[in-house]
Amino acid sequence: MLPKHDQKLQEIRNLLVDLGQDLITAAEKALHGIQTGDISRFEAARLMLKNSGSKGNHIDNQIVTSLALFGAEATDLRELIAYLKVTNEMVRISENIKTFSKRIHPLMESGACFQSCQEYGAHLCKSATAAVTIAMKAFDTNEKEEIEGIYRSVQVEESKTDDLYAILEKNILSELSKVNEFNASHIQILSTMRKLERIADRAVNISKLLMFAKIGGELDVY
Repeated sequence: MLPKHDQKLQEIRNLLVDLGQDLITAAEKALHGIQTGDISRFEAARLMLKNSGSKGNHIDNQIVTSLALFGAEATDLRELIAYLKVTNEMVRISENIKTFSKRIHPLMESGACFQSCQEYGAHLCKSATAAVTIAMKAFDTNEKEEIEGIYRSVQVEESKTDDLYAILEKNILSELSKVNEFNASHIQILSTMRKLERIADRAVNISKLLMFAKIGGELDVY
């Protein structure tokens, strides 16, 4: 039987993994929505994450309780601190997915999200979803090389979102120059797609934090 502090640590990991799976499922729903034009998927993504804030608070409370009640050794303490920050990143990803889903719905429904927007938006969403999915795999290993490989893979997906957003921005500016007038919907598209880029950024932070939790080093997130 595991000591109480080890059991508590495993419970916290399980809660984080469950929340991570919610994020992946919701992101996949949003991806399907933008790929197929099925706008009902965006509402499904939002409903999937309806209680993510409460779940994040519960995880934080479990971590604080563990810190207060159990004499965590240095390694466990490092892991708990990392998990506290991971929870914050996950909740922020949840908010990004919900905001994206809320904003893209009317843009697609009204036809404001033109073909190029939808195409690059789908690629952005795919890479952001992949970044989160890969980052979550770090919970399943303690091997240094494997964790570092996961981190590099997440960085690749994050880099893709940067490039895709830059291309989308260029296309939208080109569209604006053609009509030669300010179009609020185009600015709204950029603001909405930026949420996908931020999801990938948060996934990088999660993989960094889990690498710190498992193998140590410096705590470095942005």
